[in-house]
Amino acid sequence: MVKFYPVETIEHDKPIVYYPSRLGPMPSVRKAAFGSASMDAAILPHPDGEESLGISKPVIEELRIPENAGKLGIFSNEDTLFLGPLIGIFTSGLIESSQNPAGDRTNSFSKLLETCSSSGASGFLFTGQAIDWEKNLIKGYFFNEGHWETGLVPFPNVVYDRMPTRRSETRPESKLAKERLQQDYLIPWFNPGFFNKMDIFERLKDSQEAQKYLPETHLFASIAETRRLLDKHGSIYLKPIHGTLGLGIRQVIAEFPGSTCYCRFRDQNGKNKLLKFSSLHALTSKMFGKRGLKNLLIQQRILLLKVDGRPVDFRVHTNKDGNGKWQVSAIAGKQAGFGSITTHVRNGGDVHTLKELFGEKGAAEYERKLTRAALELSEILEERLDGITAEFGFDFGIDRDGIVWLFEVNSKPGRSIFHHRGMRKYEYLTRKLPIDFAIHLAEKSVKAPEEIFR
Repeated sequence: MVKFYPVETIEHDKPIVYYPSRLGPMPSVRKAAFGSASMDAAILPHPDGEESLGISKPVIEELRIPENAGKLGIFSNEDTLFLGPLIGIFTSGLIESSQNPAGDRTNSFSKLLETCSSSGASGFLFTGQAIDWEKNLIKGYFFNEGHWETGLVPFPNVVYDRMPTRRSETRPESKLAKERLQQDYLIPWFNPGFFNKMDIFERLKDSQEAQKYLPETHLFASIAETRRLLDKHGSIYLKPIHGTLGLGIRQVIAEFPGSTCYCRFRDQNGKNKLLKFSSLHALTSKMFGKRGLKNLLIQQRILLLKVDGRPVDFRVHTNKDGNGKWQVSAIAGKQAGFGSITTHVRNGGDVHTLKELFGEKGAAEYERKLTRAALELSEILEERLDGITAEFGFDFGIDRDGIVWLFEVNSKPGRSIFHHRGMRKYEYLTRKLPIDFAIHLAEKSVKAPEEIFR
């Protein structure tokens, strides 16, 4: 476990680092490192017995340690004392601004970097375009005392992927940064990539433990097969594989097998619509056309439990903690708007705490069920996904018999549920746990890299 200490600048023209004397002698340690940068230095116990890190100006300048680094952690391996860790938060679309470098994401990022600082780590934002591969330096965006600043820093100890869209992560500069930092520099990179909805279900369906949570779900194959599923379940959902925020979802309802069918959806003007079609073929042609059917997911409709006549589903966040263990960091209930087929806030839905929806006793029961499902599925997915995963956003339903069903899994879950005042304490936890895990991962990459790069 990394320990953090206050930082003081010592006036000395030689490269020196004083560490807390109670840590004992470190005779084999002859270098200091910050991120990917390292240098020869005198690594000595603090002469005044202080519980702090004394760092001389030559070390601060050579390693490019930020001036506002109030605390730094230390961990050693062989001949090097590592300071930091230095956490890079990878994103896109940054601009030069002391107030708003990331547009409407700026507030979220400022909170995340404040969490880095309060945890003792040094954190910065960066993009693929900001990397100088010849000098092994990055132009980083730092948040300091309410203002944004830029500065050159070494490559980080660990990268937390916070790309905003699928399109942004497929740009050449983003793909190059991700590939080279991981493969050439062996920097741990967690939460890579957005999920394909069908791919997630394919990976889970082979797990006996996961099967009990899965509604019948298939990739569109033909009108005939879709009709078979519609007649079997009476109602199905048609979802774009790469959709977000409930966009493009259609609910299809059959009056009886082989009959006419109805389509419920939200149009471009935000109005809930219900249309009748003579056949499923007519419905899909009108709603999707031929091209849209190729990336369509068909899923059994679950009859959800209702509160005040309105269906309720649940968003559950899980994160890995500072010990690399999965934790549930947030659970929210989402109540559908009247006439809406989804519970998304943009479609008229409301966010509630479990206690607001179900009272003390009911909330405890549903929290237990949802927590068990989320932790179990997090561990199963971690084994079946490529890269280092440390965060999931699950969309669950509970039917009228109390059975938990998985609808979707998000690799980069949205944060709209935290606008509800009852969810704000959980918002902090969903920021704190990723930083704790980043610190854990940075230390592990130094002390036990074989456990990461297997």
